[in-house]
Amino acid sequence: MYFFSCSSSRLLVGICMAVLSFVQIQAQVVFRYGPNIDGGWGDANAVITPYVSFPAAFVAPYKGCQVTTVRVGLAANATNVYVYFKKSARDSQPLYKQKIGDLPAGWNEIVLDTPYVITGEDMAIGYKASFKDAEGVGCSLEHFSDGDIIYYNSKNSWTSMGGSICIQAVVEGDQLPLNEMLMGGISGETPDYETTEVTFKGTLRNVGANDVLVYTLHYQLDDNEEQMTSFDHEVAVNQTDTFQISVPTTDPGIHHLRVWIGEVNGEADAYTQNNEAKADFFVKNPVFKRRVVCEEYTGLWCGWCPRGMVGMQLMLEKYPDQFIPISIHGGDVLEIDADAEYSYTDFINSMTGAPYCKVDRRMGGDPFSDIQRLFNTETAGDAPIAYTMTATWNADSTAISIHSEYFSANDLEVDYHIAYVLTEDSITGYSQTNYFAGGKNGEFYGWETKEEHTTDVYFNDLALGIFGGFKGMDCFTGTLIGQELYTHDYELTLPPTVVNKRQLHVIGLVIDNRSGYIANGFRAVPEKGMQPPTGIPTSSIIPYSSSTYDLQGRRVADNSPAFKRGLYIIKTPNHQTKKIISK
Repeated sequence: MYFFSCSSSRLLVGICMAVLSFVQIQAQVVFRYGPNIDGGWGDANAVITPYVSFPAAFVAPYKGCQVTTVRVGLAANATNVYVYFKKSARDSQPLYKQKIGDLPAGWNEIVLDTPYVITGEDMAIGYKASFKDAEGVGCSLEHFSDGDIIYYNSKNSWTSMGGSICIQAVVEGDQLPLNEMLMGGISGETPDYETTEVTFKGTLRNVGANDVLVYTLHYQLDDNEEQMTSFDHEVAVNQTDTFQISVPTTDPGIHHLRVWIGEVNGEADAYTQNNEAKADFFVKNPVFKRRVVCEEYTGLWCGWCPRGMVGMQLMLEKYPDQFIPISIHGGDVLEIDADAEYSYTDFINSMTGAPYCKVDRRMGGDPFSDIQRLFNTETAGDAPIAYTMTATWNADSTAISIHSEYFSANDLEVDYHIAYVLTEDSITGYSQTNYFAGGKNGEFYGWETKEEHTTDVYFNDLALGIFGGFKGMDCFTGTLIGQELYTHDYELTLPPTVVNKRQLHVIGLVIDNRSGYIANGFRAVPEKGMQPPTGIPTSSIIPYSSSTYDLQGRRVADNSPAFKRGLYIIKTPNHQTKKIISK
């Protein structure tokens, strides 16, 4: 941002706003940054050359005008002073150089022997000085990077001070612009899948001599018809204005927006080469929405695993249509039987600790502290395929018929497998280890009020099986023809571990067999058909060959009917569970 201040003589008048500004009195303007000498910078007995730089976009309207005077603000006396004009501060040779001599602390006006003609290109103005006392370079507290460029001669290095150097340039001419506005940048948020329009915000600066009462903006989206809008905004000299423009986002793909200034105060903008801004934005195709599948490893024995339970729930509440949680227990009674063809054994065996999650089998991390970052990374782009799925109960609610549909936008060479995960919510009656008990590890979403081994827990998104296997069953290999619909059908027979059929979800996973990544997923509640009954599967006999767990989920006995007093959970070979009390 650039400061230009007003003057009716060759003395500084007042403090102006932090923008380009001037008034046409005696056809004179002042280019500057910070208005005041707020302090000093530099070591004692040092030689220093500070610069301020004005880019072409700002000085171009003044092409042909002249810098007649340079004002230098010092915080201490200086000797052997020179003034320099360069195109860039780091150029080795100046375009203009003038020896000044000694200057006292305060503001000093230096009339140039030869006025410097503004070419419309970048312009840097600096002075070289020797300071006996420390903190000799005058500076303002207002910081602008273009106003804070220093060559420290005594240390042979470039640096900055964190403020703005007190150097000002008085510009004179007969053709100073009157109705002139400068276009800043424009920006808008990336539209999500449900957005129908995106709003871009931008800034304008009044860099002319007249106050602006009205201005018009023109804009064009792609090759569509040009649009125009008028703003009845009072923008005084030295001031910045903001505007908003909304454009539709109904067509997926990359779009190009161009915005430019038309008229200022009813007249054509005085200088057209700095009045345009452009922006590109991407509109996602809703049918290719990426649903993020989060497979979480957890266990009743894991005292830190409440982190995962909370993280998964928060993400599902925040992104109900895009976040797909799957909670996979290992080493406890809630683990899917390792001998079952629908077990998660491959996933569990790859884990080295809990809680831990893998997102789309592409990235991993903590399911509480890392999950938002992982989700953001995955949803930054579209999925390679559009995917939907329906799940329907059969007549007696013992099986679920699954129908999947998928397609790609363009021809795509793939080797896809597919798997279906059955999960259940609101499972309770099991004791979860809790390291947050009593607040010993801080407050954590109410877990600090629960016991160290608590049964006051409802387990959601509990994986009961992954049908088709962890790597999935064959789905499609070859070329997916763009926009052609492909289907997959499967009948899922309910495992005996289901507690409440009204709390089930079916999750479809389309898996890239070459990379192992999940291309896309879908989560559905089984519908239609007969209303599923409720109740816990029971068996009149617990087989002798069973596994026994305590309430912390620890396996305490195998193939043994003798237990100590207490409450235990029996897991049978046919995947049923029962609670027993040993007296």
